Amino acid sequence: VASTFLADEMEVNNKTSIFLSPNKNFRIPKDNDAPMIMVGPGTGVAPFRAFLQERQSENAKGMNWLFFGDQHKSTDFLYENEFSAMMKSGLLNELDLAFSRDQKEKIYVQHKMLESSKQFFNWLEDGAHIYVCGDAKFMAKDVDKTIHKIIHSESGRGQDYAKEYVNDLKRQKRYLRDVY
Repeated sequence: VASTFLADEMEVNNKTSIFLSPNKNFRIPKDNDAPMIMVGPGTGVAPFRAFLQERQSENAKGMNWLFFGDQHKSTDFLYENEFSAMMKSGLLNELDLAFSRDQKEKIYVQHKMLESSKQFFNWLEDGAHIYVCGDAKFMAKDVDKTIHKIIHSESGRGQDYAKEYVNDLKRQKRYLRDVY
């Protein structure tokens, strides 16, 4: 969040104050076999890099799926080399990318989620934990609506069912958000 300030505004050897806002619940599943679905556009992807590194260090067997997006692949694909290596090693099982300004129509992470709605729902049914990190104003709301839509359409049940399903995920701490 502060990288531009630190790189462009902060004088060398100057001091600044920081404010930490910890999220004690935003952690990988205790069950190393549980699948994880991570949605992190822009700098929201940073904790997922750490999540994956932690799972690797613990030899976790759970499947890992990352949805990442930003404006341009050529300039904004954060940690591209690391995520590519994680795909090759099998640590990262699925990687869906959405670069909104690389084509005429804007494509966001929620569009990629919808493209894989059946698989997404199957992962949920198999015990996946969903993590969302990044913009609270637009992205998190759109992703939440998309999750509801996927559950509604793939379950073949009503919107009330989808709402209760999501509420159950939250109660079980399987749907966690760190949005700002």
